[in-house]
Amino acid sequence: MKTVQRRIRGFTLIELLVVIAIIAVLVAILLPAVQKARESANRTRCVNNVKQLSLALHNYHDSHNVLPPGSIFTLFAGDITPSGARFRDPREPYDNNQNLGLHGTSWMFQILPYVEQSNVYNLWRNDYNVFGNSEVLYDNNTNALWRQIGYAPAQAEIPGFYCPSRRTKIDNTTKFSHNKFIDTDAPIKLSTGVRGGGNDYVGCAGSGRMFNPQTRSVYDLTGDQIQFYQNQLRTNANNFNQLSFNTGVLFTNSSVSLTDIKDGTSQTIMISEAERFEGLPVPSSRTVDQVASDGWAWGGPATLFTTLDGPNKKQFWGYAGSPHGDICVVGLADGSSRTVSKSISLPIWQNLGNLSSGIPITNF
Repeated sequence: MKTVQRRIRGFTLIELLVVIAIIAVLVAILLPAVQKARESANRTRCVNNVKQLSLALHNYHDSHNVLPPGSIFTLFAGDITPSGARFRDPREPYDNNQNLGLHGTSWMFQILPYVEQSNVYNLWRNDYNVFGNSEVLYDNNTNALWRQIGYAPAQAEIPGFYCPSRRTKIDNTTKFSHNKFIDTDAPIKLSTGVRGGGNDYVGCAGSGRMFNPQTRSVYDLTGDQIQFYQNQLRTNANNFNQLSFNTGVLFTNSSVSLTDIKDGTSQTIMISEAERFEGLPVPSSRTVDQVASDGWAWGGPATLFTTLDGPNKKQFWGYAGSPHGDICVVGLADGSSRTVSKSISLPIWQNLGNLSSGIPITNF
């Protein structure tokens, strides 16, 4: 009897191509939905990060009766004549000479104990500036803790200081920018380079002209200079951040109490997402104004911003910016966090940066 063998038929080339095409179409349909869901989750986490930072600032206020200084500086430079413009000496944070009483630290350093980072705060050497606290070779502490953990405290990775849409891994510190001064301008370079300690959130110093774009130093006018410019017709050149109608809650050597916020805590920005220029070409192809600074410990361009211009403009490192499309996450002085549209009216945005503009704000 003859055995009949059935031939097993496989896919033809045309059938295989059809299956592949169907899979490709399904992936094309599903991928945007997956990415949208992931971004929605990241945005929610970012809003929560800003909420936690806002609450930390409130907890600091409960302990000290004032909000932390936006930055602490002791060295100043520039023209000190009444019609001049004094500024903070940008070398204070990155001077490699230690034990000189230098600071250059930020408000983010001050709130470390209030964001469950007391261990990092306690590692800090108060006789060192930011540079000294970034260099593990300077470790002469008891038990050499910096050497044991492998990094100095200013390079500690703090997940709550990172926007999850920007840095999906907390060690991804070189994705956007670097600490310009410690990386490039310091008299000597760190032995291990800048490998950590980045930040994606910044404190609101006000709504005026705050930074010298060339030196990245922060203007810090004398009392006579403030009085002089206060009485001048306002122009782009003399619209300084320290003038009464421009003052925010976190600025150089500030000590603002919540009772100082005359516009209402629900109408005053404390913190925002920082501009990091997502989507632009690599830094070498940008203007000097489109290269951000990085570093939570550094009091200056990395941790402060002004509402002089609107969010998400991708024009200047001293403004607010976000990776969340057309919105930017901000934290208000009442401890809440919310999103703001990039199309927000500029006068409203500027008044949100002031603590006592005297102008009521609705529908933002």
